[in-house]
Amino acid sequence: MTTQTYRGGAVSRFFRLQPVTAWLIAANFAVYAATVAQARSLLGNNASALFEATALYPPLVVVWDEWWRLLTSAFQHFGPVHILLNMYMLWILGVGIERSIGHLRFLALYLVSALGGSVAVMFFSQNALTAGASGAIFGLMGAYAIVAVSMRLDAKGILLLLVMNIGVSFLVPGVSLAAHLGGLVVGALGAFALVVLPRRLPTRVGRGGRETVSWVGYLVVVALVAGAARVAADTMSVGFMVTG
Repeated sequence: MTTQTYRGGAVSRFFRLQPVTAWLIAANFAVYAATVAQARSLLGNNASALFEATALYPPLVVVWDEWWRLLTSAFQHFGPVHILLNMYMLWILGVGIERSIGHLRFLALYLVSALGGSVAVMFFSQNALTAGASGAIFGLMGAYAIVAVSMRLDAKGILLLLVMNIGVSFLVPGVSLAAHLGGLVVGALGAFALVVLPRRLPTRVGRGGRETVSWVGYLVVVALVAGAARVAADTMSVGFMVTG
């Protein structure tokens, strides 16, 4: 009885203090559960119709204009180990970042990092079927690192974590290095716009001015990512015409 009450309190507190992190984790597990139910397989959930309709396969984005895959693929995972590792990392990073920069900024960083990872796949892994939240998670690590460095905080821990994870991306077969590095770069740019840049403005700018600058900067990053996606799609289209 006591244990159940404690756990319920801990979960409730998590959703109250880090609601974006909590709901992102819940959404990822819900999507995974749906694919498992459809495929009737815990390990082979990628055989489900939902997975096939939402994972990232660049030719389908280009030929059939299925642009939603750039974002929905971040909520799909290949099997239980994949989702458990990603959600563990999301939990660790979310607890450390969300309350520090605010819920809306955290969600904005997560989503644009996920898109950045997918766009990198469009450029560098055009024939790969890609899924997972790791692009967004690398974006959060990049955001944490650039904010820590800009504020002259101890960044050794996050930098070591980044080096280790990038190393794994190089060494482990089947891991999307493009998605990881794309998410990392875009997450760092997003954090610079949303967090670092406003803090470097003169005091006379005021709180409202800082908010405006931060979100305008973020929209510029989003526009750059969208533009890069369009360039990647156009490049692939030309390639299809040449090979066709």
